[in-house]
Amino acid sequence: MRTIVDEGVPRRIVFPLREIGCSVDSFPNAWKGYKNGKLLKIVVEGGYGCMLTCDKNLAHQQNLKAAGLALVVLPTHDLAELIGMVDRIAQAISRASVGLALIVPPSSK
Repeated sequence: MRTIVDEGVPRRIVFPLREIGCSVDSFPNAWKGYKNGKLLKIVVEGGYGCMLTCDKNLAHQQNLKAAGLALVVLPTHDLAELIGMVDRIAQAISRASVGLALIVPPSSK
């Protein structure tokens, strides 16, 4: 599923995800500053079916099914931690389905 990385997620996670076969793009500068409802509409109109985000409340604030989008919710903004869980993020993307928010659990330390 074509996936966009939300504004608050480190852009540098895109390359490791692409290396393992995910169709992931970084957040376009032109989309910065849009509120969640408008942003979800723009994301779907841009051809994306899934968004990686760290916003744990987004799924509760927006109707994902009506928006036509899936979410993968990440547990941290920390790039090093995200790179350590890139396989789990990729699995979540592969299981993503419109209307669902999949939560990637934090790494156990």
